[in-house]
Amino acid sequence: MIQEIADRVFVELDYEGANVGVVLTDEGAIVIDTPIIPDEARHWANTVAKLTDRVLYVFNTDHHRAHIMGNQFFDAPVLAHEAAWKEMTNYKDTFIERTKNLFKKRPDVQKQLDQVKIIRPEVCFTGKLVMQKGKRELHFTYLGGHTPATSGLYLPKERILFTGDLVVVDEHPALGQCNSEEWLSKLRWLRKQKYAQIVPGHGPLCNVEASEPVSEYIRAMRSRVRSQFKGGRSKAEAAVVISQMLDFFPYRQGEKSIIEKRIRAGVSRVYDEMKTLYAQEGNNREAIGLPNPNV
Repeated sequence: MIQEIADRVFVELDYEGANVGVVLTDEGAIVIDTPIIPDEARHWANTVAKLTDRVLYVFNTDHHRAHIMGNQFFDAPVLAHEAAWKEMTNYKDTFIERTKNLFKKRPDVQKQLDQVKIIRPEVCFTGKLVMQKGKRELHFTYLGGHTPATSGLYLPKERILFTGDLVVVDEHPALGQCNSEEWLSKLRWLRKQKYAQIVPGHGPLCNVEASEPVSEYIRAMRSRVRSQFKGGRSKAEAAVVISQMLDFFPYRQGEKSIIEKRIRAGVSRVYDEMKTLYAQEGNNREAIGLPNPNV
């Protein structure tokens, strides 16, 4: 059910996949993310149409399928970080097929996905983009951490931040494309801010303190994968971490294999980070005449 969380600021948290929102201005609306299931995306577009007769932009907070699959249902250009545009430009027909594979037990959704077209960003930014639309000020801001494209929308008057997947609540964060150090750094920064409300990428509305479990998860992943790496285990052997992380957050019945796949991708990514980190440390030691302990 759609909720008005501030004057002319609405969110919908009940669709499959990512949270979505819409911010109304005197000149038109900004839609934040679109549902992954076409029928839900169509429902979202109809809901927005009851609030406004003009959508200025569809803002994708990331390039992942949970945020972009319903773009086609809005007659408006897509706005996103440049890195999202680069990723989405490379999406082929197999992207839709892989999305359909997520719904093997829901043939009705698979049939809907056959009609989906990926609508790529027309307008991109890298660091920060500020818009003034009527009396509404909007800050589209790079956040990073989760992916090189992760971005948010900040409303300074209301002190509301749409975080994309920088913050997720009661859900395993996806680390498969992350920069885990950057993510932790950005979450520390977030907790120092005086935001009135956070709209996370997934999960219920929250405050900045709700980001701490995400930090705990990332720290635990880094610690456990680091132990595997320093113990001389291969990336494949480091997969034992999957079972160690599985119960960190709840997951719905029947989703265990999906969550295990998500964790596996995170283990792989963090393992590569550790490999790079310790190679750099060894090179730095050699540069000042100290033995490289990694050789």
